Amino acid sequence: MTEIHGFRDERFRPLADEFRTNLDSGLDKGASLAVTLNGEPVVDLWGGTRDHERTVPWEADTVARVFSTSKVMVIICVLILVDRGLLDLDEPIATYWPDFARNGKGGITARQVLVHRSGLPGFGQAMPFADMARWTDVIALLEQAEPWYEPGTISCYHPMTYGFVLGELVQRVAHVAFEDFFRREVGRPLGADFVFALSAPEDLARLASLWPPDATAADDEVVVTDIEIVTADGMGDRAMGEINVADAFDPRLVHVVAPSGTGITNARALARIGSIVAASGVVDGRRFLSESIIEQAGTEQSFEKDLVLGPARYGIGFGLDSKFYRAPTPTTLHWGGFGGSFLTMDPATGISCGFAPNQLVFDGESRADPRRVEYWRLLGEISETV
Repeated sequence: MTEIHGFRDERFRPLADEFRTNLDSGLDKGASLAVTLNGEPVVDLWGGTRDHERTVPWEADTVARVFSTSKVMVIICVLILVDRGLLDLDEPIATYWPDFARNGKGGITARQVLVHRSGLPGFGQAMPFADMARWTDVIALLEQAEPWYEPGTISCYHPMTYGFVLGELVQRVAHVAFEDFFRREVGRPLGADFVFALSAPEDLARLASLWPPDATAADDEVVVTDIEIVTADGMGDRAMGEINVADAFDPRLVHVVAPSGTGITNARALARIGSIVAASGVVDGRRFLSESIIEQAGTEQSFEKDLVLGPARYGIGFGLDSKFYRAPTPTTLHWGGFGGSFLTMDPATGISCGFAPNQLVFDGESRADPRRVEYWRLLGEISETV
């Protein structure tokens, strides 16, 4: 039986039992799971191993790459600026960033980017992670880019442009680098162990190795397989095809800051950050967001078949409950990352839940990650009793 570390409130025992089951069965190699209730930690668990040889235990401070769960951090930063009256989601992005208007992008708004309807699901060329390390070059490329379709007319997931467009917008409005803004306004005040890149040897030593979906491993050999993409006309394939998925598993590239997908963290930090939304904007007596902006963020902005994700219902950036993709509760806001990490936030119950594994599992329209499905089912049941 796998040794589990940490604690859990008795009310959340079913989550802890499922966490152990997944590790014992091999569905997870190593992982962390955490829950906050009204901003207070009620579950903080970790267990398993974090290396391919399965000899190094997952520790309290182990961190893992969480891919698109990172988008939650981008959304929260944007909402902070909106809340302060510094940013209007319906004003053209070019109002704040004039060069963005080039080549037919003058009318694109931040709201359209947040719901993946801006016309810029991709860069228009292959973008290895190594190239994304040069922020100014990526921004220059986006300034020259042409929309792939008329903005506002199609939902097509923006895997990487999302974070660069909104990240640069944050920088233009806040007059500080995006990563520094996040650290100053969210990460540091919460004491949340979330970064977009690692470089210090002591931090690199805490990073879990990843097991790709449908991977086989012998010693240190890991095979990355293709990812299924839901698409109507090839645009989704084109957007996702710009990214070399294998780059995401290259430990030499953890210095790259790409806000859409390079977040490195653990479940404790995810749940802590998510408590901003779940606890109606106030954590430890500090107000991060107003109740009004959180209510707006949980109000439907778009609901149609996305060319990558399938039927997708969005609030302001966050995913919302729908019959096609059930959230733990009808009032839960959520987002997740490639392979299984996720963050759920429910202002109605005060519950925020984060999950960060190193065994990645495909989660798409036709094949659901069984871990997410069961955790969310249990969260729904628990939410009725707290």
